[in-house]
Amino acid sequence: MQVNILAALQGIQTALGQRNNTPLPLFRGDAQDPIEWLDNFERAVTANQYDDEYKFQIIGGYPQGFPATWFLQETNAGVQQRIHMELEKKTQGSGEIVTKYAKAIRKLIKCVDSGRNWTEKQKIYSFTKGLRTDLSYALWSFLALKNNPTIDMAIELAQRIEDN
Repeated sequence: MQVNILAALQGIQTALGQRNNTPLPLFRGDAQDPIEWLDNFERAVTANQYDDEYKFQIIGGYPQGFPATWFLQETNAGVQQRIHMELEKKTQGSGEIVTKYAKAIRKLIKCVDSGRNWTEKQKIYSFTKGLRTDLSYALWSFLALKNNPTIDMAIELAQRIEDN
């Protein structure tokens, strides 16, 4: 409890230490030099005593027009790549039940496949590759007998195997 109160007080102290005396420059592109703009942005951030975390929260609001569109696209591409890597590395944790693992996999697939273009095989692969080995082997032997298996079918079968 004391740790939470201390963290809250430190957060308030940090927020109060941030000033807005120096206006932050906008970046509009065109003939504006991006290096010069970044130097001016850094100077204003330092003068306002913003920490790195706050600086990265606000920097996206200062490019305007085409640079803003580019910034958002690059940021979204980076987020997509990070989520895709997370999906590739995701494994069922020790003691983690299939239901919880499946929920996490579904969420990651939904983020990566926002256009809903993935095949059921791709979704099943993403689900099964991180399953515990004993579940995965048993699941694949059942799925091989099914016509047009779906991710829902794979999850349901994995849950049944886990329960037995």
